[in-house]
Formats: sequence, structure tokens, C-alpha cells
Amino acid sequence: MAIPFRLDLSKREQIGSWTRELIKRPKLDDWLLNVIRTTAADILATSEGSNLAFIGRTPENFFDYLSGSFHTLSEAPNLHLLQFSMRWPGAGCVKAIDQHAFERHSEYIRHESEHPEQKSKASAPLAMVDFVAYGGTMKTLCEILHRMAREARTDWNAVQRRLMLIGLLPEGKTSPKTWRWQQHQNWLDLIPDATIRNVSVHAGFILDLANTQDKVTPSFRDKRWGGTAQAPRNPPTESERRALSFALDLFECATTKEERHLLSQDIASHARMTHASVRKLVQTLRRR
Repeated sequence: MAIPFRLDLSKREQIGSWTRELIKRPKLDDWLLNVIRTTAADILATSEGSNLAFIGRTPENFFDYLSGSFHTLSEAPNLHLLQFSMRWPGAGCVKAIDQHAFERHSEYIRHESEHPEQKSKASAPLAMVDFVAYGGTMKTLCEILHRMAREARTDWNAVQRRLMLIGLLPEGKTSPKTWRWQQHQNWLDLIPDATIRNVSVHAGFILDLANTQDKVTPSFRDKRWGGTAQAPRNPPTESERRALSFALDLFECATTKEERHLLSQDIASHARMTHASVRKLVQTLRRR
């Protein structure tokens, strides 16, 4: 099975000697931490208690921050970082993806506990979170899940009813003429009952995430799907060391009582605080 390797930040024994290879960074910038925290709070409130799958590498800051926030908590949403990079599947679309590569990537999705067979029976919805420019990645991923369900003879309607799509968008002025990605898609009939919502993020920050920020792992494109499990490189590249150092800083900061309290405050100020699952999450964070 082709599983892209990524260190578990909660297991220092897994990191081992890599910690000596990390590039030391200054203390987390307060402005940057605030942007990550407020956006994470918006994602949690918007998802209303759904389990969260962060798609690809762009939203990994939120995955690492919330992994720290939920560390040791038993009543928090499940978090997944689904390594997936395929904005356009090429000629023939998803149905033309090589069967061997497709089956291997399906195994990886099963490994992340987000296989359609499981989602058709799950009690909690799944919110798929990603930066959205034109919607290509969301489209391809939904089509892949649909093909997986079809090949497994799973009830796709039961699956798509439990899906939520959360698009991370650069914040800006809203007006009747504002471009909204979900209004320009010709594939949404595939998920007629899924919920689609958006979260606005500071424009400079989200564009940096999408285009220039160092990442912990290489991009997991379809050409890598048919391979074997990815072993860690030792030592990591300079770019990976920078990204891993930042990820550790986020994780460790988010585990503190003070940071969890700040996160709970931001969630509590959201309009969706009226939802029972959101209120429960706030109470859980405050107890710790």
C-alpha cells in the first residue's frame, strides 16, 4: 500500500534523531498564530461537530494546530490529513485512472478511515477542508470517492448525504457580484445532499499556504499512488526541516491550557455556537 510518510507529532519517539536536524525557528509570531487559531475556530464551528479531513498539503497548518488542541481529548472530532493532489485527472477523467494506482490509493483512503463503505454507516458527517481556487481538487476527490463506492457496491446516496465541503477562501469584500466557486460547478449533481460551506481566511496567509510555504511531505500525486509505503528520508531536506519545525511549534503551542482556552473563546463567538455539537466542543476544550 502506498502510504505517504508523515511523522506523528504526538509521538516524539517517532521523530527521534530528526529533532536534532530541525532548523531552529524564533517563537511563533503572535499575528500568525492568531490567524491560524481564528481560522481553525471558524472551521470547527462551520463543520458543526463533523469529523475533519484536511485535503492535500495546503491546510496542514490547521491539521497540526488542531492535532495539538485535541491531543488527549476523547470527545473531539476525528482529524485526518488526506494526502491527495490531483486538480485535474487528465484525459478520460477519474474513470480513466489506471486501475492498479486507483486500487492502491483506495487502500490508502481506507487506511485513513474515510472509505465510502465506512462513511455510508458512520454517525458523524465528514467535512472535507481545502483551499479552493476553482474547485478542481474537490471535484476530483468526490469523483474518486464515487468510483470507490461504485466498485465496492456501496450506496453512494448514503455516502454523499454525510459529506460536507468546506472551502478555504481569501477574505474580501462581499457583494452580489462576488465569485462563489460552488455556483460555477457542473458536477454537484454527484453530491446533491452534501453541505457546501466556505471559510474566509486572511488573503496573504492563505495564498502563502497554497503557493510558497514549506511543506512537511512531498506532494502525493497519482504517479506515486501505485508504489510501496514511503519510508522517511534521513536526514530530511532543508525545506522539510523548516516545515517540520513549524509543525512541531504549532502542535506544542496548541496543547497548552492557555491556547485551548483562546481557541474555545473564538469558537464561542461564532454564529454557529447555537449548534449543540459546537457548544459541546467548547466545553470540552475549557475543561482541559
